[in-house]
Amino acid sequence: MPTMDFEAYLQTEVDAEARRAALTELAVWEDRAGIELAVIMPSPTPRPDNKALLETLGGDARWIPCCQVNPQHDDAVAQVREAVAGGCRMLKLMPAIYNTPPTGSASRALVDVAREAGLIVNIHSVGNNSHPLEIGALAHRYPDVTFIMDHMGYRTEGYTAILAAQDNPNLYLGTTIAAVEPSFVAAAIAAVGAERIIFGSNYPNVYPDLMVESLRRAKFGQEVEEMILGGNLARLLGIAG
Repeated sequence: MPTMDFEAYLQTEVDAEARRAALTELAVWEDRAGIELAVIMPSPTPRPDNKALLETLGGDARWIPCCQVNPQHDDAVAQVREAVAGGCRMLKLMPAIYNTPPTGSASRALVDVAREAGLIVNIHSVGNNSHPLEIGALAHRYPDVTFIMDHMGYRTEGYTAILAAQDNPNLYLGTTIAAVEPSFVAAAIAAVGAERIIFGSNYPNVYPDLMVESLRRAKFGQEVEEMILGGNLARLLGIAG
């Protein structure tokens, strides 16, 4: 299976040349981490620019586009549909930034589209409107949608993130930021199994190579590493080894 990163951001609020330069730099860091494929999303601005993201990625198979929208916008659903038509395979929800509860009608309208389109939903955890149990409640309402909880509740809500994942088999835990503390990830592996843990870097806020090295130093074993560092996400996305 390919090595994969489920969460990296591209600076999309700049001009096309600067976006291309940012993507080139992202590729350098993913190469240093040994990451072959990465899910890329636009900057979480008041109005994320999915069009700029798709234009910059240019259909390169190395990059898997993930759309992001502000649920408060009247055309939020239309934005997601347009992004899906452009090739996006995941949806990013940021309840804290956009002050939108996960189980509120605005968020659920977007998850409805994700379910219809077969998108994986990546949702931010910890902070306002982002408690892991709220995310668990959303996953419970959509058992046929796959969710990845980024940060896996790191650092104050790891226990509740595990509870939410235990109660919802469609909810996976992402290692973004949390990978810096391997014992935190180890607790999740012990509780829900390595097959429910997915590597993410959260680039450019964190360097991918440092996060991969942190996990490898934990010596989880080759089989576990392969699942976390790409196998699980590849399976969810239907990507063959």
